[in-house]
Amino acid sequence: MGNIVEIENKKQDNMLEVLNIVKENQQEAKKIINNASIEAEKIKQGLLIKSEAANEEAFLSEIDKAEKRADELQKSSSLGIDQEIKQILSKAEQQAKEIEIKAKANHEKAVNDVLDMIFNRSEKK
Repeated sequence: MGNIVEIENKKQDNMLEVLNIVKENQQEAKKIINNASIEAEKIKQGLLIKSEAANEEAFLSEIDKAEKRADELQKSSSLGIDQEIKQILSKAEQQAKEIEIKAKANHEKAVNDVLDMIFNRSEKK
């Protein structure tokens, strides 16, 4: 009977030893999980910061592109306005020349008419 008691005691000792090993492994597993969670959070924060920086960089790049496009449109618009002004001035100069030519012709006709009137009256007298 002594052997049976010894065997039972050894079984209990072995069970206790196994439970202690399981408990130690559980604690080690909790530490590993906790450390992994902390590391994952750090990585997540780092990626978030990088993502924000990339988004800000992309946003600033788009703003820069929009500003350049606005400048191009403004220059294009200014060139178009300058061109239109030149066309209007050119047309106005042409019209002024035509008016000057007509005015000269009318002036010459008026002078001739006056001279005709003077000479015709002189002849009639």
